[in-house]
Amino acid sequence: LAVFRDPNAVKRTATSIHWHPEGPTKIAVSYSILNFQDSRFSAARLPVQSYIWDVVNPNTPDQELAPPSPLCCLRFNPKSTDTLVGGSYNGLVTFYDLRRQGGGSPLESSVIEKSHHDPIYDVFWISSKTGNQCASVSTDGQVLWWDTRRLGEPVDSLLLSSDSKGGGAVLGGSSMEYNKEIPTKYLVGTEQGIVLAINLRNRKQNNGITVYDSGPGKHHGPIYSIQRNPTHNKFFLTVGDWTARIWMEDLKTPIMTT
Repeated sequence: LAVFRDPNAVKRTATSIHWHPEGPTKIAVSYSILNFQDSRFSAARLPVQSYIWDVVNPNTPDQELAPPSPLCCLRFNPKSTDTLVGGSYNGLVTFYDLRRQGGGSPLESSVIEKSHHDPIYDVFWISSKTGNQCASVSTDGQVLWWDTRRLGEPVDSLLLSSDSKGGGAVLGGSSMEYNKEIPTKYLVGTEQGIVLAINLRNRKQNNGITVYDSGPGKHHGPIYSIQRNPTHNKFFLTVGDWTARIWMEDLKTPIMTT
């Protein structure tokens, strides 16, 4: 058993943990305080660091990342394992290259005017020829696609609206799932407890968004995690309120609830 403790005096939440793609040697852990206007903000500026830990040495972090704002999510690039992308509390997307001298500071960062307006709750590297593209989701109701070589502005954006023709509510994304085997499909769990499936091949119909049960089958609070079954990817699991629910892509209601 190894315990990886946040080295800072102010104890923060570990908001995401991601294994190194080439095996269980290192983990990237993002740390931030998600309480809005937390009382500790008034006393001092909170620590922003997140860390890469080596499993063999749990006492001190292997590397330190210094983003402009605390990270809510952090992921290794599966194609180039020395690079990572992070999503910050203030909505910025940052890109890190650990091979560089001073690799802890971002190599690229998005600009605040063209980023999310809320914390980024999940970010995924997506299938692309160059291996430089990623997608981020936030409670501001947007999914944004980025090229990490040019983070000046997003490559594409999608509003998480339940009805694109108008009249529908914009839902805040609190979790996301992406599977490289189905590169045009995304699953988004929302703050309102409703599951959305996005299919970029089908942009003509409601912008490619399928809305799952917004009645009794939905969660009664934010969906904190959403994950596909790794072997049968038509099935997926959501966790929110005090339940876990299992869904199937073709059915609008959950097939099982704890």
